[in-house]
Amino acid sequence: MLEITFGTDGWRSTVDTDFNQKNVATVTQAISNYLYEKELAQKGCIVAYDTRENAEEYADVVSDVLVKNGIAALRMETFCPTPLAAYAVKSVGAAGAIMLTASHNPPEYNGIKFIPWYAGPATVNITDDIEWEIGNLVAAGGGEPPPERTIGPLKKLDVSNDYIKHLLTLVERSVIERSKVKVLFDPMYGAGQNVFMRLLHHMECYAVPLHCHRDPEFGGFMPEPIEANLRDAKAAVLENKADVGIALDGDADRFGVIDSNGIYLTPNKALTLILWYLLTYKSTGGAVARSVATTHMLDTIAEHNGCRVLETPVGFKYIGELMREKMIIMGGEESGGMSVAGHIPEKDGLLAGLILVEIAARFRKPFSALLGNIYREFGLCFDERIDIMMPDDDKEELMESLHESPPRKLGNEDVIRVDMRDGVKMLTEDDRWVLIRASGTEPMIRVYVEARSENAFKEARTSAMEIVQGQ
Repeated sequence: MLEITFGTDGWRSTVDTDFNQKNVATVTQAISNYLYEKELAQKGCIVAYDTRENAEEYADVVSDVLVKNGIAALRMETFCPTPLAAYAVKSVGAAGAIMLTASHNPPEYNGIKFIPWYAGPATVNITDDIEWEIGNLVAAGGGEPPPERTIGPLKKLDVSNDYIKHLLTLVERSVIERSKVKVLFDPMYGAGQNVFMRLLHHMECYAVPLHCHRDPEFGGFMPEPIEANLRDAKAAVLENKADVGIALDGDADRFGVIDSNGIYLTPNKALTLILWYLLTYKSTGGAVARSVATTHMLDTIAEHNGCRVLETPVGFKYIGELMREKMIIMGGEESGGMSVAGHIPEKDGLLAGLILVEIAARFRKPFSALLGNIYREFGLCFDERIDIMMPDDDKEELMESLHESPPRKLGNEDVIRVDMRDGVKMLTEDDRWVLIRASGTEPMIRVYVEARSENAFKEARTSAMEIVQGQ
């Protein structure tokens, strides 16, 4: 019997094996039952999808199930970014959105996620309820809508103009328009292509598109904007003498950035630059939110500006919860997700790209040079994430051992604090830290290392690898 696990990112699987029309219908029926249980069904549900193979056909299945349950299916007219679908939930007051996407997973995958009424990532209580409904339906061999539910309407929806107008309120449009900045844009054949190109044209940028058409195979790459997948973009930035290169993942909720020298900035470095810019030029008050795996350079910059830093477990749902409750200037995570005050509590790669375009327009300098200035003011920072394949049994044994007896030293420095809210994070007096986490979806251990000097970083990295390898 198929077991469908439904988490914050919904359910993902390989197409035509587990991910097929029957199972998509089952998941949609479970979401429909959940909406009735929470008395939200009358608000209608948005149906959205990215650029993957047969996305429209799966959207037909989702729409059909919603309509048969008496729930208005508010269907996007074309493929769209996940953050646009989230914005649409808030804009039209829907019960939520069903987004067909596997984000940055390989092309043979697809997925289905639920974005609740508050326009942010689904929290554990919501996904647990939906998973419970799925389990009941799977155990029963599927399920039809209860007979008392009447047929609902199917409506077309396009809020892209409103979304674009909203995003433009979050940047200084005049700064960008005056500069005539040249932007290399690589949506990696994904769902952000049309909307971000429209944003660039609205701001009178000189746009150089790359991989800016629909290709369900994503050019043979995973649609993930990490350095290894952005070789073409780096070359195109240099060839076209662009001021900045912006890349988006398959559903455009994560971003990548390349400066005018063709240098890729890790998300940690990009978030450092963005936060410095927001606090220096926007004069906004509030707190900063970051995940436990994200650079502490954000803390240094925030504290210099009198802002609190709130640390969360890994996963933007935790940052999103804080954004719903508090004034959060910026929330960010090292995997390339971020949002800001005044926006939806969901990570948005288009927003990040837009802010980075504004920074490029204001300074007309390579981002690596701007980061050099930041490091001169606040001190250097060295960081790395290392992914280590490890069988699940060994992974569990390692994490159990670390929880029971965490290391007392990183190199020559004593560990002064251990944080176990998500993995095991060890911190020292001289601001070096190591976080070791087990991947929840893969046979893998993730190791995060950061320090404020190169020697301290090397020592911490060596210690981390010895811990993981049992030396």
